[in-house]
Amino acid sequence: MRVLILTCNTGGGHNAVAAALKESFESRGAGCDVMDGLGFISKKASKFVSKWHTRFYRRYPELYKAGYMSAEKDQGMDRRDGPVYRYIARGARRLGRTIYSGGYGAVVCVHVIPAMMMTALKQSWRDCPVFCFVATDYTCSPTVGACTPDICVIPHEELMEEFVACGIDRESILPAGIPVRRVFREQGDRAAARKALGLPAEGRHIVLMSGSIGCGPMGDVAEELDIRLEKGDFASVLCGSNKQMRYALELRHLCRVEAVGFTTQVALYMDSADVLVSKPGGISITEAGTRGVPLLLADMVGGCETRNQEFFTAHGWAESCPPADMAAAALKLLPDEKRRQDVVSAQHRDFDGLAAERIAAVRGLGEALRRLSREVEHDADNVEALLTAFREDGAFDVGCFLWELRNS
Repeated sequence: MRVLILTCNTGGGHNAVAAALKESFESRGAGCDVMDGLGFISKKASKFVSKWHTRFYRRYPELYKAGYMSAEKDQGMDRRDGPVYRYIARGARRLGRTIYSGGYGAVVCVHVIPAMMMTALKQSWRDCPVFCFVATDYTCSPTVGACTPDICVIPHEELMEEFVACGIDRESILPAGIPVRRVFREQGDRAAARKALGLPAEGRHIVLMSGSIGCGPMGDVAEELDIRLEKGDFASVLCGSNKQMRYALELRHLCRVEAVGFTTQVALYMDSADVLVSKPGGISITEAGTRGVPLLLADMVGGCETRNQEFFTAHGWAESCPPADMAAAALKLLPDEKRRQDVVSAQHRDFDGLAAERIAAVRGLGEALRRLSREVEHDADNVEALLTAFREDGAFDVGCFLWELRNS
Protein backbone atom coordinates (compact mmCIF):
# COMPACT_ATOMS: atom_id res chain seq x y z
CA MET A 1 0.00 0.00 0.00
CA ARG A 2 1.13 3.53 -0.78
CA VAL A 3 0.66 6.23 1.86
CA LEU A 4 0.55 9.98 1.33
CA ILE A 5 1.54 12.14 4.31
CA LEU A 6 0.37 15.75 4.16
CA THR A 7 2.18 18.33 6.25
CA CYS A 8 2.38 22.13 6.30
CA ASN A 9 5.43 24.40 6.31
CA THR A 10 4.36 26.42 9.35
CA GLY A 11 7.38 25.62 11.50
CA GLY A 12 9.50 22.50 11.50
CA GLY A 13 7.51 20.44 14.00
CA HIS A 14 4.87 19.14 11.60
CA ASN A 15 7.56 18.14 9.11
CA ALA A 16 9.32 16.26 11.93
CA VAL A 17 6.11 14.31 12.63
CA ALA A 18 5.79 13.56 8.92
CA ALA A 19 9.39 12.27 8.89
CA ALA A 20 8.68 10.04 11.91
CA LEU A 21 5.64 8.53 10.21
CA LYS A 22 7.55 8.01 6.98
CA GLU A 23 10.21 6.07 8.90
CA SER A 24 7.62 3.75 10.40
CA PHE A 25 5.55 3.19 7.25
CA GLU A 26 8.62 2.39 5.18
CA SER A 27 9.92 0.01 7.84
CA ARG A 28 6.70 -1.95 7.29
CA GLY A 29 7.22 -2.03 3.52
CA ALA A 30 4.72 0.67 2.60
CA GLY A 31 5.58 3.18 -0.12
CA CYS A 32 5.36 6.65 1.37
CA ASP A 33 5.53 10.24 0.10
CA VAL A 34 5.44 13.52 2.05
CA MET A 35 3.88 16.63 0.50
CA ASP A 36 3.01 20.18 1.55
CA GLY A 37 -0.78 20.41 1.92
CA LEU A 38 -0.91 24.13 1.17
CA GLY A 39 0.83 23.49 -2.13
CA PHE A 40 -2.38 22.00 -3.49
CA ILE A 41 -3.99 25.43 -3.31
CA SER A 42 -0.95 27.10 -4.90
CA LYS A 43 2.77 27.60 -4.29
CA LYS A 44 2.04 31.27 -3.59
CA ALA A 45 -0.51 30.32 -0.93
CA SER A 46 2.01 28.03 0.75
CA LYS A 47 4.69 30.74 0.84
CA PHE A 48 2.23 33.42 1.98
CA VAL A 49 0.77 31.41 4.86
CA SER A 50 4.17 30.16 6.01
CA LYS A 51 5.68 33.66 5.89
CA TRP A 52 2.89 35.33 7.85
CA HIS A 53 2.62 32.50 10.36
CA THR A 54 6.33 32.94 11.10
CA ARG A 55 6.02 36.72 11.32
CA PHE A 56 3.10 36.63 13.76
CA TYR A 57 4.74 33.92 15.84
CA ARG A 58 7.98 35.87 16.24
CA ARG A 59 6.85 39.47 16.37
CA TYR A 60 3.24 39.55 17.51
CA PRO A 61 2.71 36.69 19.97
CA GLU A 62 -0.01 38.56 21.87
CA LEU A 63 -2.01 39.04 18.67
CA TYR A 64 -1.47 35.37 17.80
CA LYS A 65 -2.69 34.37 21.24
CA ALA A 66 -5.76 36.64 21.06
CA GLY A 67 -6.73 35.17 17.68
CA TYR A 68 -6.39 31.63 19.00
CA MET A 69 -8.44 32.30 22.12
CA SER A 70 -11.17 33.94 20.06
CA ALA A 71 -11.31 30.91 17.77
CA GLU A 72 -11.32 28.60 20.80
CA LYS A 73 -14.47 30.29 22.13
CA ASP A 74 -16.24 29.42 18.87
CA GLN A 75 -15.06 25.81 19.00
CA GLY A 76 -18.56 24.36 18.75
CA MET A 77 -19.42 26.16 15.49
CA ASP A 78 -19.56 24.30 12.18
CA ARG A 79 -16.47 25.74 10.54
CA ARG A 80 -17.27 24.09 7.23
CA ASP A 81 -19.49 27.10 6.56
CA GLY A 82 -16.67 29.59 7.11
CA PRO A 83 -14.46 31.42 4.58
CA VAL A 84 -11.26 29.74 5.82
CA TYR A 85 -12.66 26.28 5.16
CA ARG A 86 -13.95 27.29 1.73
CA TYR A 87 -10.55 28.72 0.80
CA ILE A 88 -8.69 25.60 1.91
CA ALA A 89 -11.23 23.36 0.16
CA ARG A 90 -10.12 24.91 -3.13
CA GLY A 91 -7.16 22.56 -3.09
CA ALA A 92 -9.29 19.41 -2.75
CA ARG A 93 -9.69 18.74 -6.46
CA ARG A 94 -5.95 18.97 -7.18
CA LEU A 95 -5.23 16.82 -4.11
CA GLY A 96 -7.75 14.24 -5.35
CA ARG A 97 -6.00 14.00 -8.71
CA THR A 98 -2.66 13.48 -6.98
CA ILE A 99 -4.08 10.74 -4.73
CA TYR A 100 -5.69 8.96 -7.68
CA SER A 101 -2.68 9.17 -10.00
CA GLY A 102 -0.29 8.17 -7.20
CA GLY A 103 -2.34 5.12 -6.24
CA TYR A 104 -2.39 6.07 -2.57
CA GLY A 105 -4.47 3.82 -0.34
CA ALA A 106 -4.28 6.04 2.73
CA VAL A 107 -3.69 9.70 3.51
CA VAL A 108 -2.26 10.88 6.84
CA CYS A 109 -2.54 14.58 7.73
CA VAL A 110 -0.26 15.99 10.42
CA HIS A 111 -1.72 19.50 10.20
CA VAL A 112 -5.31 20.72 10.30
CA ILE A 113 -5.10 22.55 6.94
CA PRO A 114 -4.66 19.42 4.77
CA ALA A 115 -7.11 17.65 7.10
CA MET A 116 -9.77 20.21 6.15
CA MET A 117 -8.87 19.68 2.50
CA MET A 118 -9.33 15.93 2.90
CA THR A 119 -12.67 16.51 4.64
CA ALA A 120 -13.88 18.45 1.60
CA LEU A 121 -12.58 15.70 -0.68
CA LYS A 122 -14.45 13.00 1.25
CA GLN A 123 -17.72 14.84 0.69
CA SER A 124 -17.37 14.68 -3.08
CA TRP A 125 -15.43 11.44 -3.63
CA ARG A 126 -17.25 8.28 -2.67
CA ASP A 127 -14.15 6.08 -2.94
CA CYS A 128 -11.86 8.47 -1.08
CA PRO A 129 -9.02 6.49 0.56
CA VAL A 130 -8.65 6.11 4.31
CA PHE A 131 -8.01 9.49 5.91
CA CYS A 132 -6.11 9.78 9.20
CA PHE A 133 -5.55 13.02 11.11
CA VAL A 134 -2.76 13.26 13.69
CA ALA A 135 -3.24 15.95 16.36
CA THR A 136 0.08 17.45 17.44
CA ASP A 137 -1.01 19.48 20.49
CA TYR A 138 -2.31 18.39 23.88
CA THR A 139 -5.68 19.99 23.18
CA CYS A 140 -8.30 20.00 20.43
CA SER A 141 -7.29 23.09 18.48
CA PRO A 142 -9.89 25.28 16.73
CA THR A 143 -10.97 24.01 13.27
CA VAL A 144 -10.10 20.38 14.15
CA GLY A 145 -13.80 19.83 14.84
CA ALA A 146 -14.55 20.70 11.21
CA CYS A 147 -12.63 17.61 10.05
CA THR A 148 -14.12 14.15 9.53
CA PRO A 149 -11.20 11.69 9.57
CA ASP A 150 -11.67 7.92 9.54
CA ILE A 151 -9.01 7.79 12.26
CA CYS A 152 -8.20 10.69 14.57
CA VAL A 153 -4.94 10.15 16.47
CA ILE A 154 -4.76 12.14 19.70
CA PRO A 155 -1.79 12.61 22.06
CA HIS A 156 -3.37 11.12 25.20
CA GLU A 157 -6.47 9.18 26.21
CA GLU A 158 -7.40 11.87 28.75
CA LEU A 159 -8.11 14.23 25.85
CA MET A 160 -10.77 12.01 24.30
CA GLU A 161 -13.80 13.82 25.73
CA GLU A 162 -12.40 17.19 24.66
CA PHE A 163 -12.08 16.01 21.05
CA VAL A 164 -15.56 14.47 21.13
CA ALA A 165 -17.01 17.72 22.49
CA CYS A 166 -15.38 19.57 19.58
CA GLY A 167 -17.12 17.35 17.04
CA ILE A 168 -14.78 14.40 16.41
CA ASP A 169 -16.53 11.03 16.14
CA ARG A 170 -15.68 9.03 19.27
CA GLU A 171 -15.39 5.82 17.24
CA SER A 172 -12.61 7.31 15.12
CA ILE A 173 -10.34 8.34 18.02
CA LEU A 174 -7.07 6.52 18.64
CA PRO A 175 -4.99 7.81 21.61
CA ALA A 176 -1.66 6.69 20.15
CA GLY A 177 0.45 9.73 21.09
CA ILE A 178 2.44 12.22 19.00
CA PRO A 179 4.91 10.58 16.59
CA VAL A 180 8.61 11.27 17.14
CA ARG A 181 11.61 10.15 15.11
CA ARG A 182 13.60 7.13 16.26
CA VAL A 183 16.58 9.27 17.23
CA PHE A 184 14.60 10.64 20.19
CA ARG A 185 13.81 7.15 21.49
CA GLU A 186 17.46 6.18 21.87
CA GLN A 187 19.16 6.61 25.22
CA GLY A 188 21.96 9.10 24.72
CA ASP A 189 25.25 9.51 26.56
CA ARG A 190 26.12 12.92 27.98
CA ALA A 191 29.87 12.65 27.47
CA ALA A 192 29.49 11.44 23.89
CA ALA A 193 26.96 14.17 23.12
CA ARG A 194 29.18 16.93 24.46
CA LYS A 195 32.16 15.60 22.54
CA ALA A 196 30.15 15.43 19.31
CA LEU A 197 28.92 19.01 19.81
CA GLY A 198 32.34 20.36 20.80
CA LEU A 199 31.10 21.39 24.26
CA PRO A 200 33.01 21.33 27.58
CA ALA A 201 33.10 17.89 29.16
CA GLU A 202 32.65 19.34 32.65
CA GLY A 203 30.18 21.83 34.05
CA ARG A 204 26.39 22.02 34.10
CA HIS A 205 24.63 22.89 30.85
CA ILE A 206 21.39 24.86 30.32
CA VAL A 207 19.86 24.57 26.83
CA LEU A 208 17.23 27.08 25.68
CA MET A 209 15.05 26.08 22.72
CA SER A 210 13.11 28.81 20.93
CA GLY A 211 11.40 26.46 18.46
CA SER A 212 12.21 25.92 14.79
CA ILE A 213 10.92 29.44 14.02
CA GLY A 214 12.82 31.08 16.88
CA CYS A 215 10.87 33.27 19.28
CA GLY A 216 10.93 34.66 22.79
CA PRO A 217 13.13 37.09 24.76
CA MET A 218 16.24 34.97 24.37
CA GLY A 219 18.67 37.88 24.27
CA ASP A 220 17.77 39.13 27.73
CA VAL A 221 17.60 35.58 29.13
CA ALA A 222 21.03 34.76 27.70
CA GLU A 223 22.56 37.91 29.13
CA GLU A 224 21.17 37.20 32.60
CA LEU A 225 22.49 33.64 32.47
CA ASP A 226 25.88 34.88 31.34
CA ILE A 227 26.07 37.06 34.45
CA ARG A 228 24.63 34.61 36.97
CA LEU A 229 25.95 31.19 35.91
CA GLU A 230 28.50 29.73 38.30
CA LYS A 231 32.06 29.20 37.17
CA GLY A 232 32.32 26.22 34.83
CA ASP A 233 28.60 26.17 33.93
CA PHE A 234 27.46 27.22 30.47
CA ALA A 235 24.37 27.59 28.26
CA SER A 236 23.32 27.22 24.62
CA VAL A 237 20.47 29.02 22.84
CA LEU A 238 19.02 27.12 19.88
CA CYS A 239 17.72 29.88 17.60
CA GLY A 240 16.10 27.70 14.93
CA SER A 241 15.72 29.50 11.60
CA ASN A 242 15.74 32.95 13.25
CA LYS A 243 19.01 34.39 11.94
CA GLN A 244 18.29 37.79 13.49
CA MET A 245 18.10 36.20 16.94
CA ARG A 246 21.41 34.45 16.44
CA TYR A 247 23.17 37.57 15.17
CA ALA A 248 21.79 39.68 18.03
CA LEU A 249 23.09 37.15 20.56
CA GLU A 250 26.51 37.03 18.93
CA LEU A 251 26.75 40.83 19.05
CA ARG A 252 26.42 40.69 22.84
CA HIS A 253 29.78 38.84 23.03
CA LEU A 254 28.63 36.59 25.88
CA CYS A 255 31.25 34.43 27.57
CA ARG A 256 29.20 31.52 28.92
CA VAL A 257 26.32 31.40 26.45
CA GLU A 258 26.63 30.29 22.84
CA ALA A 259 24.13 31.06 20.06
CA VAL A 260 23.33 28.09 17.82
CA GLY A 261 21.63 28.50 14.44
CA PHE A 262 19.45 25.91 12.78
CA THR A 263 20.67 22.47 13.82
CA THR A 264 19.78 18.85 13.21
CA GLN A 265 21.50 17.83 16.47
CA VAL A 266 18.67 18.66 18.89
CA ALA A 267 18.75 15.16 20.38
CA LEU A 268 22.43 15.62 21.28
CA TYR A 269 21.73 18.98 22.93
CA MET A 270 19.02 17.25 24.98
CA ASP A 271 21.52 14.58 26.05
CA SER A 272 23.99 17.26 27.12
CA ALA A 273 21.45 19.39 29.02
CA ASP A 274 21.11 19.44 32.78
CA VAL A 275 18.08 21.69 32.26
CA LEU A 276 16.21 22.18 28.98
CA VAL A 277 14.18 25.41 28.77
CA SER A 278 11.64 25.41 25.94
CA LYS A 279 8.52 27.02 24.64
CA PRO A 280 5.75 24.39 24.89
CA GLY A 281 5.31 23.38 21.26
CA GLY A 282 3.51 20.04 21.26
CA ILE A 283 6.02 18.22 19.08
CA SER A 284 9.30 19.50 20.58
CA ILE A 285 8.21 18.85 24.16
CA THR A 286 7.05 15.35 23.20
CA GLU A 287 10.52 14.74 21.77
CA ALA A 288 12.02 15.98 25.04
CA GLY A 289 9.69 13.81 27.11
CA THR A 290 10.56 10.76 25.00
CA ARG A 291 14.28 11.46 25.29
CA GLY A 292 14.01 12.05 29.04
CA VAL A 293 15.39 15.45 30.04
CA PRO A 294 14.72 17.88 32.93
CA LEU A 295 12.25 20.20 31.21
CA LEU A 296 11.26 23.77 32.07
CA LEU A 297 8.46 25.31 29.98
CA ALA A 298 7.85 29.01 29.38
CA ASP A 299 4.72 30.00 27.47
CA MET A 300 6.13 32.59 25.06
CA VAL A 301 3.41 32.50 22.40
CA GLY A 302 0.18 31.28 23.98
CA GLY A 303 -2.73 29.63 22.22
CA CYS A 304 -2.45 25.86 21.98
CA GLU A 305 0.98 26.06 23.64
CA THR A 306 -0.69 27.30 26.82
CA ARG A 307 -2.73 24.09 26.84
CA ASN A 308 0.40 22.02 26.17
CA GLN A 309 2.16 23.58 29.14
CA GLU A 310 -0.82 23.00 31.42
CA PHE A 311 -1.04 19.34 30.39
CA PHE A 312 2.68 18.67 30.84
CA THR A 313 2.94 20.32 34.25
CA ALA A 314 -0.25 18.61 35.47
CA HIS A 315 1.33 15.21 34.71
CA GLY A 316 4.72 16.08 36.20
CA TRP A 317 6.52 15.91 32.85
CA ALA A 318 7.85 19.45 33.17
CA GLU A 319 8.25 22.43 35.45
CA SER A 320 6.96 25.80 34.26
CA CYS A 321 7.65 29.52 34.65
CA PRO A 322 6.63 32.87 33.13
CA PRO A 323 8.78 33.92 30.13
CA ALA A 324 10.19 36.86 32.12
CA ASP A 325 11.52 34.45 34.78
CA MET A 326 13.19 31.89 32.51
CA ALA A 327 16.74 32.58 33.62
CA ALA A 328 15.92 32.66 37.34
CA ALA A 329 13.77 29.52 37.12
CA ALA A 330 16.44 27.62 35.18
CA LEU A 331 19.13 28.60 37.69
CA LYS A 332 16.87 27.50 40.53
CA LEU A 333 16.15 24.12 38.92
CA LEU A 334 19.77 23.47 37.95
CA PRO A 335 21.06 22.45 41.43
CA ASP A 336 17.82 20.72 42.47
CA GLU A 337 18.67 17.12 41.63
CA LYS A 338 15.45 15.71 43.12
CA ARG A 339 13.10 17.94 41.13
CA ARG A 340 15.00 17.27 37.91
CA GLN A 341 14.97 13.52 38.51
CA ASP A 342 11.25 13.55 39.35
CA VAL A 343 10.51 15.14 35.98
CA VAL A 344 12.63 12.61 34.09
CA SER A 345 11.09 9.68 36.01
CA ALA A 346 7.59 10.85 35.11
CA GLN A 347 8.63 11.14 31.47
CA HIS A 348 10.11 7.62 31.41
CA ARG A 349 6.91 6.32 32.99
CA ASP A 350 4.57 7.79 30.36
CA PHE A 351 6.50 8.21 27.07
CA ASP A 352 7.56 5.27 24.93
CA GLY A 353 7.97 7.05 21.57
CA LEU A 354 5.99 4.40 19.69
CA ALA A 355 3.16 6.56 18.34
CA ALA A 356 4.43 6.37 14.75
CA GLU A 357 4.58 2.57 14.95
CA ARG A 358 1.02 2.43 16.30
CA ILE A 359 -0.23 4.53 13.42
CA ALA A 360 1.72 2.54 10.82
CA ALA A 361 0.14 -0.64 12.20
CA VAL A 362 -3.30 0.76 11.45
CA ARG A 363 -2.86 1.06 7.70
CA GLY A 364 -6.09 -0.12 6.12
CA LEU A 365 -7.85 -0.04 9.47
CA GLY A 366 -10.20 2.80 8.60
CA GLU A 367 -11.76 0.84 5.74
CA ALA A 368 -11.81 -2.31 7.90
CA LEU A 369 -13.74 -0.43 10.58
CA ARG A 370 -16.31 0.73 8.06
CA ARG A 371 -16.66 -2.85 6.88
CA LEU A 372 -16.92 -4.00 10.49
CA SER A 373 -19.73 -1.55 11.17
CA ARG A 374 -21.68 -2.68 8.11
CA GLU A 375 -21.14 -6.37 8.80
CA VAL A 376 -22.22 -6.14 12.44
CA GLU A 377 -25.54 -4.70 11.35
CA HIS A 378 -26.24 -7.76 9.19
CA ASP A 379 -24.23 -10.69 10.49
CA ALA A 380 -22.49 -10.73 13.87
CA ASP A 381 -20.64 -13.93 12.89
CA ASN A 382 -18.35 -11.91 10.60
CA VAL A 383 -16.87 -9.93 13.48
CA GLU A 384 -14.35 -12.65 14.36
CA ALA A 385 -13.23 -12.91 10.73
CA LEU A 386 -12.59 -9.18 10.58
CA LEU A 387 -10.64 -9.20 13.82
CA THR A 388 -8.56 -12.02 12.31
CA ALA A 389 -7.82 -9.66 9.41
CA PHE A 390 -6.61 -7.09 11.93
CA ARG A 391 -4.25 -9.68 13.38
CA GLU A 392 -2.85 -10.61 9.96
CA ASP A 393 -2.22 -6.95 9.16
CA GLY A 394 -0.24 -6.47 12.37
CA ALA A 395 -2.91 -4.21 13.83
CA PHE A 396 -4.73 -6.65 16.10
CA ASP A 397 -4.17 -4.75 19.35
CA VAL A 398 -5.30 -1.46 17.85
CA GLY A 399 -8.23 -3.11 16.11
CA CYS A 400 -9.43 -4.72 19.32
CA PHE A 401 -9.03 -1.43 21.16
CA LEU A 402 -11.23 0.41 18.66
CA TRP A 403 -13.73 -2.44 18.63
CA GLU A 404 -14.06 -2.28 22.41
CA LEU A 405 -14.28 1.51 22.26
CA ARG A 406 -17.04 1.30 19.64
CA ASN A 407 -19.10 -0.97 21.88
CA SER A 408 -18.39 0.54 25.31
